[in-house]
Amino acid sequence: MPRLGLVLAVAFLAAAPARAAEGGPDLDAGVAVTPARDEGIYAHTFGTLALGKGFRFNNPYRLATPIGDNPESVSWTATYLDLGLGATFGPVRSLQHGAEISLGVATDGIGQSVLGLSYVALYPVLDQVFLRGRAGFPIVLAPDTNIGFELGVGGAWLFTGGIGATAELTGSLFYGAATLDKSSTTIPLMAFELGVWIDYEVLP
Repeated sequence: MPRLGLVLAVAFLAAAPARAAEGGPDLDAGVAVTPARDEGIYAHTFGTLALGKGFRFNNPYRLATPIGDNPESVSWTATYLDLGLGATFGPVRSLQHGAEISLGVATDGIGQSVLGLSYVALYPVLDQVFLRGRAGFPIVLAPDTNIGFELGVGGAWLFTGGIGATAELTGSLFYGAATLDKSSTTIPLMAFELGVWIDYEVLP
């Protein structure tokens, strides 16, 4: 009988680790990670602060910043500071749709402010990298009121859980006032901006 009791004790101790591996707590060393759920809709909110500069493909008003010798050709725009807030909704690992509002202010030259209202889409490439596309209407608030159409493409890289870097290339189109030789003017612009991205996600 003592030998039988010893055999049963050894068998119980050998089976205990197997039962722990099947349903017990994970005691392995390492950093715990909460995986994102693939199903469900979640909110992805963000803010941006960027500095940008661009150029006009048409300079009908002979502005004082031409590129080259022709005063009516390509010219530089003012450097501007752009502040944006937005949110998208959709699957965690797929295309997300939402909206963004932004305010751009010129930092040199004639004082100018532009309010932007845009549809925005985000697509996660990696856990910390995603692409962004925009389409919207920039509204010039000052010095003269005007409205145009704008497309933007860029992305962001999060180097911490909620802070990262962002870059965007935008193209916009405005219709201007008449000149001495034209009844109306079309002014296409292209700009590039680089800045900081602040990210906040609400998982389902």
